[in-house]
This record gives sequence, structure tokens and C-alpha cells, in this order.
Amino acid sequence: METNPEAVKKTTRLYLLVGLALFAFTALTVAVATVPALDFGKHGFDATDCAIGLIIATIKASLVAAIFMHLSHERKAIYWVFGAGLVFFFFLGFLTLLAKSDPIHYDGFFK
Repeated sequence: METNPEAVKKTTRLYLLVGLALFAFTALTVAVATVPALDFGKHGFDATDCAIGLIIATIKASLVAAIFMHLSHERKAIYWVFGAGLVFFFFLGFLTLLAKSDPIHYDGFFK
């Protein structure tokens, strides 16, 4: 890590810009959840609002991981682990959708 004043100013500016972006995305998330004009899909919280919130959260998490956790400077092994985590996330999401589309109807659980 460089310690000359120009590099520190550049890094500080980057951190402040990313912090401002995180604040803006947080405000956008709150606005999508509360402002009726930004209510997509049916009235109230629905799958469309959930998807928009997850997209915003993914952008925020990517900014934090890349800038504050310095993953943009890491070795390829870190990216393989991160990619495997994403693959497992989508696989578990697929399994959840699969289970929701074909539920088990067993009355023994409620007796």
C-alpha cells in the first residue's frame, strides 16, 4: 500500500465516493419500499419489489467487497471461492423455487 500523499488522497476520495454511492443505494431501497410512486407490480410488497431490493443489495455488496474488502486486488483463488459461493446461492434459490412449485402434501404434520 502506498503512503505518499497523492495516493492517500486518491484512496480517500474513492472511499468517500463509494460511501456516498452506498448511502444513495440505501435511500433508493427505502424509497422503493415506502414511496407509492415507486411501487412496481401489485400494490404493496410483492415479488417485483423483492427482486428490485435484491438487485440493489447485490450492487451494494459488490461495492463493499471490491473496494472496502480489497477483493479487486486479490488473487484468482479468492475469485474462485467467491464464484463458487454465487453458484451455490443460485442453486439453493433454484431448489427453493422447485420445492415451492411442487409442495409435499402430507396431513400427518398437522395432526
